[in-house]
Amino acid sequence: MSRLSLLICCAFLFGCQPKKKDVKVQKAEKQDSIEKASIPESHSLIPIFESLDYLVLAKEPKEIMVTKRERANDSFPIYNQLAGYGEDIIMGKDLSFEDVIIYRKYGPNSTFEDYPVDVYQGELAEPDFSTNPAAKQFITRITEGCANGVNFSGHYTFVSWGCGSPCQTGVVVDRITGKIFDGPVTSLGSEFREDSKLLIKNIGALDKKTNLIEVCSYCEVTHEVWNGNSFETVYK
Repeated sequence: MSRLSLLICCAFLFGCQPKKKDVKVQKAEKQDSIEKASIPESHSLIPIFESLDYLVLAKEPKEIMVTKRERANDSFPIYNQLAGYGEDIIMGKDLSFEDVIIYRKYGPNSTFEDYPVDVYQGELAEPDFSTNPAAKQFITRITEGCANGVNFSGHYTFVSWGCGSPCQTGVVVDRITGKIFDGPVTSLGSEFREDSKLLIKNIGALDKKTNLIEVCSYCEVTHEVWNGNSFETVYK
């Protein structure tokens, strides 16, 4: 076979091969297919509204809009308030809250790795109840929690307990000084690590398979960073 014929054959064979997609496109399509497949199935409801932040399901198409709380009361008289999340109000025309399921899309701009700290390896101080007299009501719970060592933000022990349903409260104990700080109040628990200053409130509201949060009066998921005295919100 001549060299020219060989080149023509090779060109034909390679031309018949399916072209590979751009890597970024492949990844995006894969993620998109996962998200669509992971939408919860609830009483045959269908998606009627989707934005960067929200997904709304209902039995049939209806008009949905999202606005800010300060505008919700007087700007849109034909819309009913369905639910709220943070500063947002989700509204619907000819709909009530019982007609829909509303999800907030979880897309935080902060992770545990963004707030790293070194874990203290020295001798641990016992909780000093003189620094927080109110904590004396929970001496046993706090003492038992501290017995497990450091579990938060390098040299602190985070201890929580139930305060009703749904409600959790607790304290943050400095294991170098023993000082006791008031902890956050949550509805659906917290997630935290010993080597990070970040704490995620109400983590139990998040469906980690779909990355969706079903919107309810106590389901707001926020990211809080410990500054040594209190928590500062960095995502909600």
